[in-house]
Amino acid sequence: MRYEYTREEILADHAYERPLVMDGVPCHGGFIRGRYVSPRTLWRAPAIEAWQGRLPTGEMDAILGPIGAAVPPHFPSADQTRLLVRHGVTVPLVRLLSLIAVVEGFGGDVLRLVDLPPLGAHVRDPIDGTALAHLGVLFEAHAQDEAGHRRMWELARDIALDKPPVPADLVPGLTAPAPPRLFPEIAADLEALVLRMLGVLVIEVFAVAAFRWAEEVLGDPALFGRHEEARALIGYIQQDETPHVGYLATALAELRCRRIAVGSGETVPGSDVVDHARDRIVGFQAGARHRANVELRTQIVERCVANHPRREALLAEFRALG
Repeated sequence: MRYEYTREEILADHAYERPLVMDGVPCHGGFIRGRYVSPRTLWRAPAIEAWQGRLPTGEMDAILGPIGAAVPPHFPSADQTRLLVRHGVTVPLVRLLSLIAVVEGFGGDVLRLVDLPPLGAHVRDPIDGTALAHLGVLFEAHAQDEAGHRRMWELARDIALDKPPVPADLVPGLTAPAPPRLFPEIAADLEALVLRMLGVLVIEVFAVAAFRWAEEVLGDPALFGRHEEARALIGYIQQDETPHVGYLATALAELRCRRIAVGSGETVPGSDVVDHARDRIVGFQAGARHRANVELRTQIVERCVANHPRREALLAEFRALG
């Protein structure tokens, strides 16, 4: 079993029989024997599987279980969104699909710009042949994937809604805020790395609700003539996310079962750092962040139906479906 991979191998594509192109727009990935194959997975996928095989039993679930258990429901729901579209109110759907596209591209850059700390100096147990030892190129592959996903989300929107006007005020001043120190006893650069990776991982896992919502809405044949194409495109993006969750959870699980230096030759269990940081981030994303998203999206819906002839009845039905 191999555990060491070169940069070129991690970024390598399969030999596609035909590339993924829709509406003349070239996307990443392609098809082999009629099946869609994600980009940069020729060696990245088996590498992640190999690294996971070295983990103690239960370590992956220790990372992913608490995150998956906290996924909040998507808002607006698929039923609420379909209600709005049936009554000609499409702006909330256009905004949300466009925002997802923007955040996808931004999320990739968040990792690509991370300064990798000297892990060998901060982690007291060997990391040779691990995802931790390959983080730089794994971040690069992730960023390249997400750049393609921005285009694919926009394409799915344009296919379903026939290239609708896109609001210009989607994400003013979108930047990555500097996280507060949670573990002053460990190196600041290692803490920043852990928080950034967990932040992206939580968003990736929570995105399962967004994918389900998008497939249900855009795949509705009663609403969209090109529903099959739009739904297929969302499915391709979702498939592409598998190695993202895989390598992030693997690297964090590897760190979780190692000792982290705190100075003067002392160490703390990686599980203390990873678990506490995970729970803080999950609590924020499923709590305050989710409530803020619901409030903002509710305001957008109310604004979009302000002049609708059935405003009160439509809002009442919208709330009843929530």
